[in-house]
Amino acid sequence: MRLSSKVIANSALLFVTLIWGATFTLTKAALTVMPVFPYLAIRFLLATAAMTPFFIFNSERRHYLRNRRLWLIGMALGTMLFLGYALQTLGLQTIAPAVSAFLTGLSVVMVPLMAIYFLQQRPHVRTWLSAIIAVVGLGLLNGAVNWNYFPIGIIYTLACAVFWALQIVAVDKWALKYDSVALTAIELLMVTLLSFLISLLTGGEKFHNWLSPIIILAVIVNGLLGTALAYWAQLHFQRQTSASYVAIIFTMEPVFAALIAWVTLHETLSTVEVIGGLIIVFSMLMADTSGR
Repeated sequence: MRLSSKVIANSALLFVTLIWGATFTLTKAALTVMPVFPYLAIRFLLATAAMTPFFIFNSERRHYLRNRRLWLIGMALGTMLFLGYALQTLGLQTIAPAVSAFLTGLSVVMVPLMAIYFLQQRPHVRTWLSAIIAVVGLGLLNGAVNWNYFPIGIIYTLACAVFWALQIVAVDKWALKYDSVALTAIELLMVTLLSFLISLLTGGEKFHNWLSPIIILAVIVNGLLGTALAYWAQLHFQRQTSASYVAIIFTMEPVFAALIAWVTLHETLSTVEVIGGLIIVFSMLMADTSGR
């Protein structure tokens, strides 16, 4: 039986989310050697370099270099992506990773809300319910059930969720009619430039550990698979599905991260965490209103 383009697109985006979950351990190890912004700068530099040949040396894509609107859209998407990473990192300085993951996951609810205004689309009632269920599952998975304080990190991380939701919606609004490779290259270039700028403003000497084996491994795996391939896949396949369903798929990242940590690091999962993961899987199945 031939698979529909939407099934293929959703499966590809789910694989991207698996990659993001798998890279969590490498990123965590790399950040013990190098600060966040220098690491992001090198990671996105490699990702940009990986995309550039497909952009520059393709005669059908070179004319996009003269497309001012394409550059503006790519720069806007890159800025949203960078702000999401930066704000999440700032938030982690004052709140626990579990609370950060829960707040970041609120982008699942923000996407259908933003789609009403920016895309003039009113999501199906099942999309609303699945988004709410996904947030509940994400909270259980990360153990974010008791908040006894309200540090500034909560504000930063809520802002992070806003920018990541905006990035997903912006792809639907602006990017679907443009070449995904060219747009991805510009988006990643923008993140690279902003990461280098912040790194240099906060001390360029922080790049001195870039030849550390763990940095090299993390940058290669995360830069090529977790960044270049992942964001090209988002821009390429999201046009065959919907922004709201993409947001639901992306909530699988902590599920994959937890499962991989359990397999590779032998970290145990509590009953509550397992229930949270299963709830998120259920929310994904419920979100698709196109068929059975």
